Amino acid sequence: MAKVFNANLVGKKESVVDEILLLNPHQTPLLNALGFAEAVTAVEHVWFEDEMFADETTTTASALVGDTAVVVADVSPFRVGSVIKIVDELLYVSAINTGTKTLTVTRGYASTTAAAIGSGVKVEFLFDEGTEGADARAARSKARVRKSNLTQIFTDSIDISGTAQAVAQYGIDNLYEYEKQKKQLELALQLEKALINGTFYENGQVRQMRGLRNFITTNVTNVAGALTVDKINTLAQTIYDAGGFATGGDYKIMVAAKQKIALSNADANKIQLTRGENKRGQVVDFIVTDFGEFEIVLNQNLAADELFLTDANRLSIHPLVTREFSHTYLGTKGDYQTGQIIGEYTFKVEQERAHGRLKGLS
Repeated sequence: MAKVFNANLVGKKESVVDEILLLNPHQTPLLNALGFAEAVTAVEHVWFEDEMFADETTTTASALVGDTAVVVADVSPFRVGSVIKIVDELLYVSAINTGTKTLTVTRGYASTTAAAIGSGVKVEFLFDEGTEGADARAARSKARVRKSNLTQIFTDSIDISGTAQAVAQYGIDNLYEYEKQKKQLELALQLEKALINGTFYENGQVRQMRGLRNFITTNVTNVAGALTVDKINTLAQTIYDAGGFATGGDYKIMVAAKQKIALSNADANKIQLTRGENKRGQVVDFIVTDFGEFEIVLNQNLAADELFLTDANRLSIHPLVTREFSHTYLGTKGDYQTGQIIGEYTFKVEQERAHGRLKGLS
């Protein structure tokens, strides 16, 4: 192994990105799965996401058969002239009160039968009524949504005393390089934990990135029970209904060991063994649902009671420009040699509705 204690290396940065990615993938599975994307140029990385108008909401109050006011949770899917559907009845929207979130409607549109409306019932936008010879409809658009995350610094140092460097140690040719490799693994683990658990935080010169758990807010289900394939299928449907599968994606399931065992045991009673088989037990590496086949990734940095279903194509890890993981040998200072490893990274999670999480798993 080449020595790094050459005087002409003092103060020069040496990229260790490739070494970081070659570390134990079982300890940093998310980092190893995604790798590093292109560098960003600001400590707050900003991106913008397009968002279409929703096409459904729910009622927040009941209405009788003859009532022409329907109170909903969100009026943004509708405008005057919209035709909406509640159960089997079609209704025509003639006015909208955004303050009270009330739709004024004509009941029994297009000869459908008016019926009592319950609270919490789905209200679906179908289309805007079109009239031959009408003027152009007033345009409307939805502004792109600003998203951002902070860069976070990960750093540690190597200090080797002259005596420690001089003493022969079994199996170690270069103690400095050996300690450097250990520090790299520790920093990779810190980055992995930040990618999952991080909270958006800034205080003076301290910045911390938002992690996956804090990004995902829409498709979160508290199971409060055992993990089953049906629960994953339902979560996938929730993501599908939010438009998550519209562009395909590379979906993966991430779980810690406890839930990995639960997945391997899921539907075990439905597995048939032929007489010629003399082995027992099963290991599940993929789950097949109505919405695709998902690879299972074991990640011990997750909580034991949670499961993530994420699209890897919408996740990326970015260094701050010129701040990718690097090692700088600082030279001899007194009776010791020292160096520093440092990197600054952020995490980009696009379209959080395209990801989901189960929590409260027993």
